[in-house]
Amino acid sequence: MSKNKSKYQHYTIPCLFDLSESALVKVVPHSLVITAFSVLIVALWNYTNIKLGIKSDFILVITFVVSLLLAYRTNAAYTRYWEGRQLWSTMITSIRNLIRYVWANAPKMNQINENNEKEIDFVFRLLAEFAAATNEYLRKASSNDNNEDENNVTIFGKIRKCFQKSKQEQSQIAQPPKIKLIVMYLTQYISQLESRKNIEKPNNATISQMYANVEKLVECLTSLESVIQSPIPKSYIIHLLQTTWIFCLSLPFQLVEDLKWATVPVVFLSSLLLLGVEAIAREIEDPFGTDPNDLKIDDFCKTLDTEQDFVKNHKYMGDQWQKAIDEILNPPEITREQVTVDITVRNNSEFMK
Repeated sequence: MSKNKSKYQHYTIPCLFDLSESALVKVVPHSLVITAFSVLIVALWNYTNIKLGIKSDFILVITFVVSLLLAYRTNAAYTRYWEGRQLWSTMITSIRNLIRYVWANAPKMNQINENNEKEIDFVFRLLAEFAAATNEYLRKASSNDNNEDENNVTIFGKIRKCFQKSKQEQSQIAQPPKIKLIVMYLTQYISQLESRKNIEKPNNATISQMYANVEKLVECLTSLESVIQSPIPKSYIIHLLQTTWIFCLSLPFQLVEDLKWATVPVVFLSSLLLLGVEAIAREIEDPFGTDPNDLKIDDFCKTLDTEQDFVKNHKYMGDQWQKAIDEILNPPEITREQVTVDITVRNNSEFMK
């Protein structure tokens, strides 16, 4: 078995006691209110002549309704969560493809000048910035850019500042202007490549692929907007909460005759579990925030930042490509004497240890 630990290894028994990311902590106050109500019902049953009990048949009917509502609520929320993750994967793939196309179709090393380097660097920064700007937009944080601590700004802070508008201007438009500008600049760059004829292919397949990837970025942004701007209808959520509370508050009336004081812990646990399921759905239906269970979008953006910086620092080989192939396919011959010396040195090193 591999010695490497699985990233899912923490989903074991110890995680049962981890409350840092648990939804149960958030619903404990509500469960305590329901539990206090059950204490009142049990006390009236035991110490007075007031017998507030109902038949347990009622619990069967309302259980079916609550289960259907909670199942739909959870499935709808997770569908939004997974759709958001899939869209981010598609966006990252398109950005990586564009970075690769720009790098591969840059001028040859002997033709690169200072303007070319600045242009390529600018395009790489635009591609990584598109993800960061989308992240900010989804979190509706574009209006708070001016209040952002300078230490928390990424290395793209300067370019963001170029695209930034005032709060008043940002409030008048639904989409941050920097995302529009990034798409415009990327499209213009591809158009310039086409006019310069840097890509010597009759069918312009590479140009078409670059345009297709930019279109895919716009499509992902539009789909992400659809996810965040189309929440689950409020009337459904209200009805679900009302039904769940009615069910939890009706439990003491149905259990008190048989369980007496044991009704209290049963009601507490039941309400904790039911309200916890609803709390989980409420948390994951918007996966673009900063909660512990939201998508790690900041990590996605940092990864793209690192990748574009890595690619940018590896210049296009140009005429040296054939030389690199020759070095890989035709390595220098190693004589028997060199092998003997290498083995002797290695054995001596192991002996000294």
